[in-house]
Amino acid sequence: CGTEMAGVTVSRAIVKWFKGKEMALAMGIEMALARFGVFAIFRLSPWLAAKFESVQAPVIFCALLLCIGLMLYVVYYFMDKALDKDLEGEEEEAEEPFKFSDLGKVFGSGVFWVVAILCVLYYSAIFPFQKFATEMLQYKVGFDNEFASRIFSTFPFGAALVTPLLGYYLDRKGKGATMLIIGSILMIVCHLTFALFPFVYDSLGSSIVAMTAIVILGISFSLVPATLWPAVPKLIDNKVLGSAYSAIFWIQNIGLMSVPIIVGSVLDSSNKGIPEGQPKDYTLAMLVFASFGVIALLMSLLLKAIDKKKQYGLE
Repeated sequence: CGTEMAGVTVSRAIVKWFKGKEMALAMGIEMALARFGVFAIFRLSPWLAAKFESVQAPVIFCALLLCIGLMLYVVYYFMDKALDKDLEGEEEEAEEPFKFSDLGKVFGSGVFWVVAILCVLYYSAIFPFQKFATEMLQYKVGFDNEFASRIFSTFPFGAALVTPLLGYYLDRKGKGATMLIIGSILMIVCHLTFALFPFVYDSLGSSIVAMTAIVILGISFSLVPATLWPAVPKLIDNKVLGSAYSAIFWIQNIGLMSVPIIVGSVLDSSNKGIPEGQPKDYTLAMLVFASFGVIALLMSLLLKAIDKKKQYGLE
């Protein structure tokens, strides 16, 4: 609950403070810091646990970080109040009070559902994949468990470096819908590579192909979020923007809950009779992930067509 409240609050705050100017860059920096935080915790938690010989050490460290976060929220509260005072008599005066019936503007919007479906498909093809990828890289490519885990701990760091640059480009040149299309294509390429490429266990060529596919997925992981979140204020009425972000997070989490169950069932059905600890067949599971990318690509093409027709300004 806490992470969702923070995510919605930060997204809405950036839109309010930047009002379209440099907004994609601001969101890109925010996402980059979040990705860096994930990378840092992946690396620091095992080190702290080993150094203090206790799993409580990283938990205490994270609790201290949250205390700092709480203090920053208090500071932000007073900054936000000051901004409201500065805006008094301008846009704030023209706004009508929120009513629950206004949620119909969110759920009744076709373009909202395109963005929400894009979001759930994309994130469902990234985060649940990471859960299964470590074991898959062991069986298919021959990476040891520690190396395979380390690859995905650095995954967010690569995205952190690229995302602000993409936000900067988006503010200057646009092409948001096109970037979503490219991101979806790259995601399909990655998952189809792991599904269909004839990997040879513990060979240099297979290792290079696997690493290249992961880099491609990392670029995709930068492209889509950097474009998707700044697009929402262009598509949804500002009055219900917080509700729209909340609804997107809600739909996204349904996917993050459901997809590991679906993929786990597919793995079980395609590996019946294989003893525990023996190599598994991941082909069908990876085709499921690739199918999410195909549907995301169709949604991206639809969004580009809607933008061209209604001139939302994504491009």
